[in-house]
Amino acid sequence: MKTSKTADRDLSLPQLVPSKKCLSCDVCCRFPEKDSPLAPYFTAEEIRKATARGISPERFSNSDGCKIELVPHPQGEGYICPAFDPGNNGCRIYEDRPLDCQLYPLAVMWDPSRTAVLLGYDRKCPFIQETLFDDAPSDYARTLTSRLESEETIKTLQSHPGLIGAFQEDVMILRTLPRLSKALAARQSAHPSRPSLESLGLTAMSDTDRSLFDSTLGWTKTELSCYSWPALMIWNDQFKYYWTIIERQFCVFAKYIDGLFMPLPPLGESMTESAVRRCFDLMDSVNPNPALSRIENLDAAQIPVFETMGLDIKPKEQEYLYDREQLVRLAGDRYKAKRWSYNRFVQEHRGKYVRLEPYRSSDRDDCMELYARWKKQHALNDTNSEDRTMDREMDRMMLEDAASAHRRALDDYLTLGLTGRVVRLDGKIVAYTFGYLFRPDIFCILLEVADLEIAGLSAYLFREFCRELSGFTTIHSMSDSGLERLRKAKLSYRPSRIVTSYIAARHI
Repeated sequence: MKTSKTADRDLSLPQLVPSKKCLSCDVCCRFPEKDSPLAPYFTAEEIRKATARGISPERFSNSDGCKIELVPHPQGEGYICPAFDPGNNGCRIYEDRPLDCQLYPLAVMWDPSRTAVLLGYDRKCPFIQETLFDDAPSDYARTLTSRLESEETIKTLQSHPGLIGAFQEDVMILRTLPRLSKALAARQSAHPSRPSLESLGLTAMSDTDRSLFDSTLGWTKTELSCYSWPALMIWNDQFKYYWTIIERQFCVFAKYIDGLFMPLPPLGESMTESAVRRCFDLMDSVNPNPALSRIENLDAAQIPVFETMGLDIKPKEQEYLYDREQLVRLAGDRYKAKRWSYNRFVQEHRGKYVRLEPYRSSDRDDCMELYARWKKQHALNDTNSEDRTMDREMDRMMLEDAASAHRRALDDYLTLGLTGRVVRLDGKIVAYTFGYLFRPDIFCILLEVADLEIAGLSAYLFREFCRELSGFTTIHSMSDSGLERLRKAKLSYRPSRIVTSYIAARHI
């Protein structure tokens, strides 16, 4: 941290974060534990300079190079670097601070396979959080890359591999350092046949990325449900999500057993053709077959942009939106069957304990038991149905895959931002549903399960939940997943509008 404006000329690396911002920060130089892996590393020459400036030699376990020993924070919890002055939030050895500190808020670290050295931003830094989409950090990273890949710096890092940290998921990956990776490769024992996604500049998506993801949604007005955090992350056990920023576009990728694809188009104020092509190039570098590379969930308004790029556009699924007031009233002949189904449930269970109640974590096991029973009921119905064999097989596979999504909703509903309800009949949970705020006036129903042996229960669950959602004008029930059974069920509630999603792929 800077203590004077004249210090810049003495540094071997330029400083990205303005001094004023640095001196008001409460993140750097503080650590929760004494043996933090993020404690700064000092080379032999840096140790000599630090001790000359008054840092005790006892703080270094190896005079040839090591991490500095942290000390208890004199005014608070945790530990601090002994060179940090909590009185003025500055560094006592700023002019001679080590390379490890000069690099910050950039981080040099191994990828998970320890075969490639990565350069990235530590997103715990408030300045990086504020300027992530600006040009200055990207320009600085390009400048720094040439410095880090210089022969002199490579020699330093070869002599002091402790300067290269372990992989951190909360670091936004910018690029691979190929010369440095090659120079250090001989030290590594693991050599997988394919590069890791991290070495290609992709950052694994975690719960801490939600605010960043949500901030990019302000650039799109689509009503497709996949443009929301819960709709993606509910499938986190089926897909591993990654992200990066390409030409100021927030790009999300999904890794599954067959390859890599984009569940959403690049998100940003102005999508460029070159950004889309770079996304396809990245997917092609990973996928064994370029036919697997695709961008899903385009809306109708985006089709012309992708068509001008010469991409092949095909429809994917339809999604269904309803007028909430109509779902609550169920008035008129068009809702006669739904109204009859709802009334049948109410009449057959009159006098019994029937309640729609908020979901609680203690309901989790009962709900999973209900899901297993519900899945078997579907299988029995499919066996007796006249639907095509292909439709029945798709339905069965969808129910198998959906089990992990339901389990995640039940376990992590608070983290995902879901609202859950259960129906209790004489004390037993017979139905549950989860949804989330999609837009200020739109609530999205994400999951719904109702015991199929109880007539009218599904109609009761849906109507009563919609009745509670009085602050919304529209109810979104997501897609039919290409299943005829679901399509008919969603159409039976008379959607006010149907929106179609599309897939963009290269002509193969």
